[in-house]
Amino acid sequence: MSSDQFDSALDLLRRLPPHSTAANLNRICALAPDLTEELLSSVDQPLQTRQCKKTKRDYLLCDYNRDGDSYRSPWSNEFYPEVEDAEMPSERVRKMEVRMGEAVEVYREL
Repeated sequence: MSSDQFDSALDLLRRLPPHSTAANLNRICALAPDLTEELLSSVDQPLQTRQCKKTKRDYLLCDYNRDGDSYRSPWSNEFYPEVEDAEMPSERVRKMEVRMGEAVEVYREL
């Protein structure tokens, strides 16, 4: 990957309308696939949500629960779309994640 290409992609994204950042980022990644990882980690995008198919609860899509083009639901601990060799949280981290979800749920209902 060329540093000039990366800088040009960032410059282009800065000049395009902010409400279209996600779509424009996807288009640039399609044109220059070798820039994808670095662009996705460098460009802030609006948060998106998806509904867990198993529990029907919404969750945020972000880098922390992403593996390629799939996202892991913190409610069911499953990736959508499914990934065979996905990196899963350790049992200790998963227990903390579940407890935190329960705590946020209690707080949300106050």
